[in-house]
Amino acid sequence: MRQLLLVLLLILFSECTSSQIDLKNEKTLDKQPIDTSVKEGSLSKLAKTDTINICSFNIQFLGHFKARDNSTLSKILKPYDIVVIQEMVAPPVSGTFPSNGQKYKSDVESKAFVDAMQEQGFSYWISTEDTGPTRNHVNSSASEWWITFYRDAIIIPDSSRYFGFLDTALAGSLLYERVPFCLPFKSIDGKSTFSLISLHLKPGNGVADRTRRAEELKTLFEWGTKQQEKNKDFIYLGDCNIYKEGEFIEYEKQGIYSLNKQCSSTNTKLYEDAKKGKPYDHVFYTNSSEDEVINKSFKVVDLMQEIHTLYKGESFPYAPYEHNLFRTKFSDHVPIAFQYILGKDTD
Repeated sequence: MRQLLLVLLLILFSECTSSQIDLKNEKTLDKQPIDTSVKEGSLSKLAKTDTINICSFNIQFLGHFKARDNSTLSKILKPYDIVVIQEMVAPPVSGTFPSNGQKYKSDVESKAFVDAMQEQGFSYWISTEDTGPTRNHVNSSASEWWITFYRDAIIIPDSSRYFGFLDTALAGSLLYERVPFCLPFKSIDGKSTFSLISLHLKPGNGVADRTRRAEELKTLFEWGTKQQEKNKDFIYLGDCNIYKEGEFIEYEKQGIYSLNKQCSSTNTKLYEDAKKGKPYDHVFYTNSSEDEVINKSFKVVDLMQEIHTLYKGESFPYAPYEHNLFRTKFSDHVPIAFQYILGKDTD
């Protein structure tokens, strides 16, 4: 009997001691600061569950100019979670056109930009083919590829929903100058879904140009309303070549809004003369996305200032502004950006 009591006492003492140790450890851990620092090179392994930063950037003739400063551009784009690029005029990878089985080769200049972006931790999704006003399957400004970069620890492409071109005729489309490309995303937990439609509409300020753009916008927004999927978070963004508010303000009656309603200039000619600035680039969203899109977050990135900051006191060669030098090294557009909230999907 005495031995049995002794065993029971030992068991109770052991359990009590273990509990006290656990409690002590919990209190100690409570007082320890959590390391939230971001270590260089680990961006693609991080996970966000709230607000993401989305950027759209028309980089003039990306894949053509050999003087492109890809290192500087990729560093400027590093803070974003998604970067939607327009005007890539040659493929960065080798492949086969699905429409005719013709093979194509990787372009040196395009690949150099993609490599620089991958060094900053980005993954990417590129369209299956190129699209142009009259031609495609050519490595020139006559057509362009759609490419979007993203942080794969935060969001990933979602091919279970509609993705790809918005028309089947990729050259000489009756609907669009360059057929837009829809890229559906979802958060890594699958709770948030949205689609980005990259744009490059008809350029020019003549009557025929404005009429063509109006037709493109009308067709584009009608496409969104006709989609059968439950999720209607379609965001249309990119180089819309818009000159003034009158080209898009009427769509507010249909619940379609531009984050660049103030028509802030987005072309680099503004560095030469403010009067030469034009509100080319826009982000359009609908009532379906009004809870997720942070309206006040929209910004036009001061590309010149961003470049200047990276020089860190070194001699700065881009002031005064020289258009041909600047557009071949960087672009003739500046990036635009906004914030989007994950986890608030209501449709």
